[in-house]
Amino acid sequence: MRVLKWLDHHVEESFLSVFLLTLILLTSANVVLRYVFNSGLTWSDEICKYCLIFSGFISISYWVRHKNGICVDALVQLLPSRAKKLFYVLVQLLVLGFFLIMFRGAIRCWLSIKKSGQVSGTLQIPMTYVYTAPILGFGLALFREIQILVLDGFNRRKGGERP
Repeated sequence: MRVLKWLDHHVEESFLSVFLLTLILLTSANVVLRYVFNSGLTWSDEICKYCLIFSGFISISYWVRHKNGICVDALVQLLPSRAKKLFYVLVQLLVLGFFLIMFRGAIRCWLSIKKSGQVSGTLQIPMTYVYTAPILGFGLALFREIQILVLDGFNRRKGGERP
């Protein structure tokens, strides 16, 4: 149970940290190799690009988990308390629907890439590995959005504040 709680709070941060660390190490090593030794790693740019892609998609679920999305709530602040709650649930359901559509689209795109057999330029790895990034990102975001709806509903029934 302790592991699940840790994963719940830190899974996105862990992935993002690994990708950022990889990006920093490879870019730094490549700069030193190019400017000091007049040679470089031809494959490091591609790995850095893929780390950046995965970071972008995983960061979506990170901001969903921490409720850090951009919002304009000037109109919502004028509504009465009950209407605010209803509006909040409506927005969360719309976001959930958006992530579901994007997740399904990511799977369709992945299947199309798999069918084509496309490989990357330098490393010659199957592009299906790279196209798992949107599946992972939107899948985690979908999970986090469901988690928010369930936890908010549970806390409201108990009389607590939204987490």
